[in-house]
Amino acid sequence: MVILVKSFGQLGNRLFLFAHLIANAAEHGYALANPCFGRYARYFVAPTSADFEGLPVRIPVLRRAWQERLLGGLLRLVQPPRVFQALAAAIRPLPASAQPLDLLYLDDNTGTFDMHEARFVAAARQRVVLLHGWCFRDRPSFLKHAALIRRLFEPVPVHSQAVAARIATCRRTAEVLVGVHIRRGDYATFADGQYYYDNPQYAHLMRQLLSQWSSSTRVEFLLCSDETLDLSAFEGLRVHCASGHFVEDLYALAACDYVLGPPSSFSMWSSFYGQTPLCHIHTPNQAINLADFAVFLDQ
Repeated sequence: MVILVKSFGQLGNRLFLFAHLIANAAEHGYALANPCFGRYARYFVAPTSADFEGLPVRIPVLRRAWQERLLGGLLRLVQPPRVFQALAAAIRPLPASAQPLDLLYLDDNTGTFDMHEARFVAAARQRVVLLHGWCFRDRPSFLKHAALIRRLFEPVPVHSQAVAARIATCRRTAEVLVGVHIRRGDYATFADGQYYYDNPQYAHLMRQLLSQWSSSTRVEFLLCSDETLDLSAFEGLRVHCASGHFVEDLYALAACDYVLGPPSSFSMWSSFYGQTPLCHIHTPNQAINLADFAVFLDQ
């Protein structure tokens, strides 16, 4: 059994990590628990219903609420990296038959851990494996089980219906619909604000993209942002605003024809889920070309 013991990042990061874990578990037949996804479980079909299409996957590790609270307290004790690594070091010298569990720790500089490797799969099938880190990946299984992952992480009806209604409104007039992810909030400080672009910069890039269609093609833009936007900078562009709910914005982007935005796992998930071509903006002076858009499959 594999248990993820610590949360990393926001929704996009957590979706990709959980999806890779599910794909690996589906491929190799072991039980999986991800209590770290509890904050977001209510927004998605499989996590909220605890029905992962027959897979032994669940959000809580234990069935009873009081047991889960107790275990959660214990797991929080080992979440600090030094504590987790010290526990792993104490267990490692024991004979394999005497090891009660395995602990795998990845820091930001470790790179990607390939869960497809035989030693990990054997441990997951035979013992309890505690994972601490974000970049645990099984890219072959992720691609193989992509359709399953999309079904499991379909939004619950209240949000999927809201997305469908918003997109239907846009599609009444748009021949081409471009989703624009305008991320503010934490991007003011992330990477020293490198990807924190203002409205005129986004509008400039949108006009670049618009110029690549003929004037007879009605291209419109769906703006998704974590803050209220001043639309005056987008004058002359046909724009719609998404609902502002983070789950609805995520899946509204997925329903567009193209997605444009700064580097973010948020728009990557939209691209993967909707199989929608994505282009990331790495600099506000970047040349934007249709040839730069590609579906993100995390390969």
